[in-house]
Amino acid sequence: MAPKKFKIQSGHKSSEQEAAPASRSLFSGKSDSFLRLSLPSSSAALTSTPSSSNVSPLVLLSILDHYLRRKESQSQIIGALLGIRTTDSFGMSQVQVVNSFPLSYSETSDHKVFVDADFFTKMYALHLQTNPKETIIGWYATGNELNENSVWIQEMFSGETAPASPLMMLVDPLALAAGFSSFPAQVYISPSVGISGSKKPGSFFVQLPVSYQSTDKSSMDVLVKATESLSMEASLTSDLDNLEESVKSVYDMLTVVCAYVEKILSGETKPNATLGRHLLDTVSLIPQIKPAEFSKVFNSHMQDILMVVYLANLTRTQLAIAERLHKMV
Repeated sequence: MAPKKFKIQSGHKSSEQEAAPASRSLFSGKSDSFLRLSLPSSSAALTSTPSSSNVSPLVLLSILDHYLRRKESQSQIIGALLGIRTTDSFGMSQVQVVNSFPLSYSETSDHKVFVDADFFTKMYALHLQTNPKETIIGWYATGNELNENSVWIQEMFSGETAPASPLMMLVDPLALAAGFSSFPAQVYISPSVGISGSKKPGSFFVQLPVSYQSTDKSSMDVLVKATESLSMEASLTSDLDNLEESVKSVYDMLTVVCAYVEKILSGETKPNATLGRHLLDTVSLIPQIKPAEFSKVFNSHMQDILMVVYLANLTRTQLAIAERLHKMV
């Protein structure tokens, strides 16, 4: 891509870019130049677009670091998202957001945004040298709502992700810093739609479900513990501690399920057929194993963990002795 500057204007709207009038329910009580919709349960028009997105915690930490290092004159930040597009076993498209990098931009007094495309080209080329499989899949910005600038920047990135629609991730840094009960990021796509009386297709923003890998949960739990500490530090747990926490978590969940089933049997709570099917599917996945055999397998697993811990401590001790001997020589 040849170096150039994209001029993203937000001070005017042409007749071809204005969406057709819509009901107030689609606009959440507002009348703007774009639509913000929740993802429907099933839609034939969106089969070619991603059905869900998976965001790595590293991306959120990078965005928060970018926000803390921003210029005082900047009210928000803009950056590029990198990742991989995959297809699950049901044929549904998914997007994995695994990395990001900041973008340089400037904003004038009349709210015109200028994105430095030359800086974007150089940063993307450097990233491809180390991670060639990660491609541009969209962009991110900070804030708690979409605005007119979102439309123009989305159009700019559509040329980088064509024929797929670029992702737009909106991150609220205040929710990240204050602690959050839900995921502090919202992901949108903007599939093309036809507009009456216009030759060019329009677009509207559709929100996608956001998730994270189960393997990232352990590291995120450690970060949460660090934020709750006065020293802002948290020690890493050992394999035995992780096993103990996992067993306690399973025990607590079984206690809740048993209490719910007892209330159903006693008539205190009305039965839920959907929840009952989920419980039946979960129970059917448990292998039928005798208690004596389960105890034998569990003890064998415990011995393996103890052996790994012993070898790790032995290696750590040998490295410490070797370092001291090296200093003496």
